[in-house]
Order: sequence, then structure tokens, then C-alpha cells
Amino acid sequence: MSYMYVNMILHAHLPYVRHREANRLEERWLYEAITETYIPLLWNLEEGMKQKFTISFSPPLLEMLSDPLIQRRYLHHLDKTDSLIQKEIAHAKNEQELVLSRFYEERFRKIRETFLNYSQNIILGFKHFFELGQIECITSSATHTFLPYLKTEQGLHMQVKHGITCFEKHFGRKPRGLWLPECAYSPGLDKRLFLEGIQYTFVDEHAITNADPTPTHGVGAPVYSPHGVALFARNQALSNYIWSSSYGYPGDQGYREFYRDIAYDREWDYISPYIHPEGIRIDSGLKYHRITGQTEFKELYNPDIAEDRVKTHAHHFRTILKEQLDRFGNQSFPPHIATLPFDAELFGHWWFEGPAWLKELLSYSLHQIEAITPNEFLDRHFKDLETCHISFATWGRDGYGDVWLNEKNEWMYRQYHWMEKKLIELMATVENGDDLKNKTIKQLARDWMLATSSDWAFILDNESASDYATKRCMEHINRFTFLVEKMENNEVSEELLMNLESDYPFLKEIDLSPLKSQHDLYVAQQQKATSSRKVLMLTWEYPPRIVGGLARHVYELSKSIAKQGYDVYVITAKDNDSPFYEFSEGVHIYRVDTYQQENDDFIHWIDSLNLSLVEQALELSKKISFDFIHAHDWLVEGAAVTLKKAIDAPLIATIHATEHGRNQGIFTSLQENIHNREISLMEQASTVLVCSEYMKSEVTKLDSRLEEKVRVIPNGVDLSYFHCPVEIDHNLSEYISSEDHIVFSIGRIVPEKGFQTLIEAVPHVLKNHSNVKFIIGGTGPLEKKYHDLIKAKNLGQYIQLIGFVNDEERNQLLTNCDVAVFPSLYEPFGIAALEAMIAKKPIVVSNTGGLTSFVKNGITGLTVTPGSPEELAKAISVLLSNRPLAMKMAHKGQQLALNEYNWDTVGQRTIRHYEHLLELQTSIGS
Repeated sequence: MSYMYVNMILHAHLPYVRHREANRLEERWLYEAITETYIPLLWNLEEGMKQKFTISFSPPLLEMLSDPLIQRRYLHHLDKTDSLIQKEIAHAKNEQELVLSRFYEERFRKIRETFLNYSQNIILGFKHFFELGQIECITSSATHTFLPYLKTEQGLHMQVKHGITCFEKHFGRKPRGLWLPECAYSPGLDKRLFLEGIQYTFVDEHAITNADPTPTHGVGAPVYSPHGVALFARNQALSNYIWSSSYGYPGDQGYREFYRDIAYDREWDYISPYIHPEGIRIDSGLKYHRITGQTEFKELYNPDIAEDRVKTHAHHFRTILKEQLDRFGNQSFPPHIATLPFDAELFGHWWFEGPAWLKELLSYSLHQIEAITPNEFLDRHFKDLETCHISFATWGRDGYGDVWLNEKNEWMYRQYHWMEKKLIELMATVENGDDLKNKTIKQLARDWMLATSSDWAFILDNESASDYATKRCMEHINRFTFLVEKMENNEVSEELLMNLESDYPFLKEIDLSPLKSQHDLYVAQQQKATSSRKVLMLTWEYPPRIVGGLARHVYELSKSIAKQGYDVYVITAKDNDSPFYEFSEGVHIYRVDTYQQENDDFIHWIDSLNLSLVEQALELSKKISFDFIHAHDWLVEGAAVTLKKAIDAPLIATIHATEHGRNQGIFTSLQENIHNREISLMEQASTVLVCSEYMKSEVTKLDSRLEEKVRVIPNGVDLSYFHCPVEIDHNLSEYISSEDHIVFSIGRIVPEKGFQTLIEAVPHVLKNHSNVKFIIGGTGPLEKKYHDLIKAKNLGQYIQLIGFVNDEERNQLLTNCDVAVFPSLYEPFGIAALEAMIAKKPIVVSNTGGLTSFVKNGITGLTVTPGSPEELAKAISVLLSNRPLAMKMAHKGQQLALNEYNWDTVGQRTIRHYEHLLELQTSIGS
């Protein structure tokens, strides 16, 4: 049997327009919605409807409807309206006007009666029918903020959590669904909804039709988001019949004309007692005309004609639904569902007859068409839904948020984002038990939430009440800024907070816990239990972002220092999907976005990165007192120098290589720029750490004044490489044959690594050893050049450039190679060679740089003149021919690496330099 569902949702929302002073024009928006929409919907429920629907109540609306001040003012509004109606009855010009005046007299009598029956709090009425199961009630975010445009996870958490807790306060239970303001969805929102227990929400049609994979049933069934939240998509074609004033039902000529009110038709002396005290004519709610047509002339409204049109349109829509049933009724698992979400105020306020049409539609059984709530649908069909990835989408013009972010309103978001980040920063400074600070931040949160309502951006775009929207937005921004200044100057008082709250008493209870990151919670817990030294490390690369050996060095060093009882905080550049914060292997890792794309000018990007590093470090320093700053290489020079002064901590700089050494001189303006930054970093540092005596000599030649502060700490290597795997993964097996000798090399594909020398050495090796394959792992700017060189020399069957190699693959290749080669022209240290020694492999290295500090020719490996293919080929041939000699050197090399170059030792040596700096500071202070 054919069967389908109709899912009708009304979203009731107004911005928080409750003001301390009376007679605010904007407060009348609420009075009109109560009169024309919310109470008529209650009448429908009281009179009974066979079919169900869903209503979403936003927190600002709930707070206003339950506010005693608003309730008293609304009664006064009804009194004044009744007085005008009585005057209209007495001065009716003709029988038709008298009939209409009597119509409004009876209607407003019933409105007052309903309002009083629910003790002036109409939420109680909707709660009653919710508990009876006649409707489903849900909520929205705290202040109807456009959620995808929030900047932080904490801000999103605040908005969603307080929406839910506000609903729970008024309805006594948590909602199962949540209306996304403006139906604005972006990837990741669903995770927060899921974490807060939300099971479903609503999106516009194109969000589903553009989903990946394309849903089998299109908008005829909800889909699960990646985090398991059901997404019901609006059926745009069916919705148009209901909301469009151009070709939908609301534009029918028999319906009441919204824009014609007696307040504008009556003479000034007659109407003046009922207008705004400032002399502004405002809608009275008494509208005597019907739409009639497109001309200025309007005929008088006839409720009987309107009632007939309601029945006709309800019947027409049932016919449309039956056509849908004919088309989609055979769909199963799940049956077809037509989701129809609307602004609740469409029904009654904009379309006066809307509530009557809804009642007419839902008061009759539709046989094989069932009106259903999302809750009921999911209870029946939760197993039948697909999971899809949904991109950013909204309802409204163009469907991608243009209404809420354009040239008319973009200025707001700079302020919003500053407020949001400031809230989080201030929250990180609050200690438990500081009640005044907590109350202050609650008020700041209140103003931030009220400022970020999506209504202000919408109004500016629509140019309807722009002055008010601008004023309200700026008022909350200014109140926020004012209170921040008071807080920072210790000038906040209980009286000040009470006055600020009484202006806009939105959400009496505010929970600040969402503003705390997992890191804040961890730090708060750890600081109670430890007084460890705290190290701030700055680096431009850190796993999983790996450009060269620097990332591995900082990773291993930070772990080692943390292992020995220090609190280590690494700040680095963000890489793809890596988290902004994580606590891993005892190290706090913060990854920052930059203000500029990395593929732009590199120096500009580095400057942008340094700004972000400083910003993050200063936020941390509000909570954490750092004992040291440890900066790695010139790429973080700007941040290191700035932070040294800002947080007053000694600076340690590790120089991994120099621009002069890489290029054997300074020849370009770019090289000079980098060189100057290296010198600046070293001059500002209290101690300069380098990895070898070679590097110390290089640095002091550049600037002899640095000699007193340069210290040598060799690099280390992870001892877990000693337990390298034997089996080769299938993705590496194509490069390795048991019949061949394997010569392996790895490093950045850049000139100073000397791979061109290795390529030129291969023909010489092949003269004596034809069954040799050379594998080179790594990426870099010279990859194409080397591929072309290999092809030109017809060496493709002997040399494989295999690109990026991860740690596991590197270990497998080291385990299964016969010789490891590192033909560098310039090498400050040579950690890759140490890793080969740990794997107990005979090695050949260039006699240069830091390599000479641990590769002793003929003892722990063979050394050759840099850039000499002939010498390199001869050394490789020796190790391939004389395996006992090769293995003897490999054994000695492994013992040296294990004993002298492990990261525990490197960490201990680094800590000794940290402590020495503190001793110097103490003695100087004394």
C-alpha cells in the first residue's frame, strides 16, 4: 500500500527586544506575534487536530514570553487596543466597518481570555500540549547565532548548550531536536549537536541534493550526518505553496492585507492617543482591507470570504500531497517524507489566515498520508537512513549564507570574533572560587551572545530596521568592551554587574564550563599537583607536519624533556586536519592558523605565522608562567624575540643550520633576509644550542661575539629504531628483490644533500656490482631534475626516487638495505645517518659538517670527499665486497649511537642548560 509522511515544523523566534524602558517600538514585534501567531496556534491545539506538527521555540522568545515585565506590558497593550476597538465601534462609517470592528472586539476578547487562562505565560499552554503528545517542541541556539560563522569550538558549545538548558528550564525536559538558525549547517556542527544529545535538525533542500554520496531518496528521506545526527531537508516545491506571497496561498486576494492598518487611515486627532508617545504612527493590528489586487485600491476585508479561501487552499494542498503520494508512495525503508519548515510568524502575522489554514489541513485524516513529528519518524525508521557528508548550506537568498555576511554587515564579525576569543582568554585566567570574576565573565558572555544574534545581520541586509539593529549590536559590543576594561583594571563591583544584567536580563543562569578547553581543564588540574618548570617551544614544523629533520628533532626533544618532569608547550603551524590542541606523550601541542596562505610569498607567510605564534603564546601566558622560551631556527625569530620581552623569560635558540652554510655564502636578498634573522635570534638568545662542533665553528665565524653563548648538544635518535621490522610492506616490495644488493639514502631533495653526487656515482658502482639497486627516499624541489638526470643517464632500472617515506617505511628500508649512503655537501649534524647506525647498517657519508663527529673513517663507517662521485662509488663497492669489514663497522657504529646519541641524554643535557640560565638569573638578581 502507498504511504507517505508530512513533517510540518514552525520555528518561533524573535530577537531579544525586552528593554528596561517601556514603549519601545521593537517590543511591539513580540506583541504582534503573541496576538496573531502564538495564541491562534494555541486555539488550534485547544480545539483539537488529528495530525501533529513540531514547534521550535528560540531561547530569546522563551525568555521574553515568561518575563513578568513583558506580560504586564502586553496586558497594557491589549487594554489600549480594546479602547481603540470601542472607539472604532462608536465611529463606524458603515455596516461593513461595524462588522469588522465587532470581529476584532470578539477576537481580542478571546485573546485576552487565553492569555489570562495560562497565567499570562503562554509557554505553559504549549508545554501542556507537548506533554499530551499533540505537538513536538524543540529549541534553537542560545541567541539564534549564525553558527557556522562562530570562530571557536567553545563559542559553538556555549550557544548550543544554553539553547538546550533554556528549553529544559521552560519545558522540564531536554529537546531531541534543535533548529539550526537560518538552517545554516557546516561540517562539524553535527559533532557538537551529537555531544549535547541532539538527534535531529533541519537543512535546506540543496544541502541534501549536493551531499556526498548523493542520497538514494533525495529530500524524500532524512540522512545521518557523519556524527549520527538526522538531517531533515526542506521540500522547496511544496513549501512554496505555503510561504510565497507571489504565487502561494498568502497572496490570495481574499486574504487580509498586511500593509493596510487603520493607524495610517485615520485622521491625526482621532488616532493620536493610540500611536507611539514620540508621535510615530504604528500598526494597531486593526486591518480592515483585503489584498484585492496590485493597485492602491483595497476592498474591505470579509472574514467569511477568507474562511472559504482557507478551506479551498487546504483542500488544494491535500490534493498536492496526494499527487506526491502517487509519485513517491511506493518508496519504502523509509517511506517518503515531505519536510515543510517555516518561520512560525508566517502563520498569523504575515499570513493572517495561516493558523486557520493549518487547522483545516491537520484536522482531517489524510488516509495514506500521515503528519508526523521527527521524533516519531526516527523511532520508526532509525535503521533505514543513509549517512552522507553535507557541505555548508543555509536557507535564504542564494542558499550559502550571503544574507548574513555581505558588505552591509561584514563589520560585525570582526567584533564578534574578538569578543569570542576574549571570553575564552579571560576564562582561562579565572581561578576556582573567584565569584566576582565568574559573575563578570557571565555578564560578558551574555552580551556576546546577545550581540551575535543572526537577526542584526539579517535586518541590515534587509534594510528594514537598520538603525535599531546597528544600535543594539554596537550597544552589546560597547558594554562588553567597557566591562573588559573594568575587569582588567580591577574596577568591577557587584552593583555594576547588577545594573548591566537588569538592562537585558537574558538567561539568569549561565554555565561557563563550555568556555574552558580540555587544555584549560588539564592545566587547572595539573597546577594543583605540580610546580614543574614550564618550557614554551616555538617551531614551524612538528609532526604530522614534517618538512625536514627539524620536526623530528623538536618532537623527540620535547618528549624527552617532558619525560624528565618538565611541562612542555609546543606552538607550531597547523597542518591540514591535525587538531588545534592535543596532549600527546606528555607534551601540550598547540597548532595555529596563519593569516596568509602558505603558497603565497614564503617570507610573508612566515611573518604571518609568527604573529599567530605570539597571539597563542600570550593567551597561554595569562594562565601559565613560563620559565623558558626555546626557539628552533630563524623561522620563529620574530615570535621568539617578541615573547622574550612580553613574558620576561630567558630565550634559548637552537640553530639547526645556517643560510650561509646551506648556500656556501650569501648571494641574494632573500638569503640576506634569512641570515639577518638568524643573527637576530642568536643575539637575543641567552644560550645558542647547536648540534656539532662543526656547527659551533660555523656560527662563531658568522659572528665572533656569539662564541661565549654557543653550546653543543648532539642530536639524538629514537632507540626504538633498534627494533626495526623485517617484513617489507607490499607498497615497498616492488623496489626490493632478494637477488639484489640495496643501497639506501634518504633526505630532503635539495642541493646540499648531495644526491646528484650519488646518481653520478652509480655507473662506477655498476662496473663491479651489476646486481645493485639504489633507493632514494624524500621529497623536495629537485625531484623532477633528478628524475630527468636518471632518465638521461639510462639508470632508471637501477635508481628509484620513491618520494615521501614515513617512519615505518624508512625503518623497513633501513632493515633490508645492505649499505646506507649520505653524500651531503653540507650537513650540520646528520640524524638520518645516526638512524642507519641504530639499524646496524654500514654507512658511507661525506666528510663534512656534523657527520664527522660520529662517523670515524674505517671504524664506524667510511667517509668520502663531498661532491666526489668516484670516491663515493669506491666506498660503496668496498662495503658491498667486504661484508665482514662492513658488519664490523656497523656494529661499532650501532654501539656508539646507542650510548652517546639517545634522546634521554639529549634531554638531560638540554635541561642542564635551562637550569644554568636560572642560576645565572638568580645570581644576577642577588
